[in-house]
Amino acid sequence: MTAGLGRALRRLALAGMCLLAGFFVSVPQVSAQRLPLKSYTVADGLPNNVINKIVRDSRGFLWFCTGEGLSRFDGYSFINYGDDQGLPHTMVNDFLETRNGELWIGTNGGLVLFNPKGEPTAHVVFANDKAKRNDEAPLSSGAKRE
Repeated sequence: MTAGLGRALRRLALAGMCLLAGFFVSVPQVSAQRLPLKSYTVADGLPNNVINKIVRDSRGFLWFCTGEGLSRFDGYSFINYGDDQGLPHTMVNDFLETRNGELWIGTNGGLVLFNPKGEPTAHVVFANDKAKRNDEAPLSSGAKRE
């Protein structure tokens, strides 16, 4: 009786292995999908090709901090903000959105508050006096400004 039991266990083990092998063969192969990736440059509307930071805000806009200003991307086109639009300096280093939708922009010339619509206010919260002095310093007789 033990010999018969041994044969039955071997057959059961063999059947289980065949069933398991069949399962792995029949599972469809899963492959990773390639997502489309688009590169944007100054030709597409960015003010500079060097990006310091990218942030997505609560409204879905992408904000690009660059050395030539701040850019807002809506998925189709860029809107650029620089010193003419109220930034204290064109070198934009950081971007933060608060819970109530205020947009804080960190530049080399100071910290500025944008309104929730993404347009600059005239309210510079902190001005970096040293950066401002360097930009506005009069030239000495032999110095050249780049």
